[in-house]
Amino acid sequence: MSPQNSDPTIYDGLMFVSLGAMIMAVVFFCLALNNYGWTG
Repeated sequence: MSPQNSDPTIYDGLMFVSLGAMIMAVVFFCLALNNYGWTG
């Protein structure tokens, strides 16, 4: 068994940045749909 490296890398940071961007995209998409009378 090789020891696990638990140090966060740049890829972990990019993963959280992309997750935040996806969440913000959904929020803005819902706000844009509200202009057309969408209720969610």
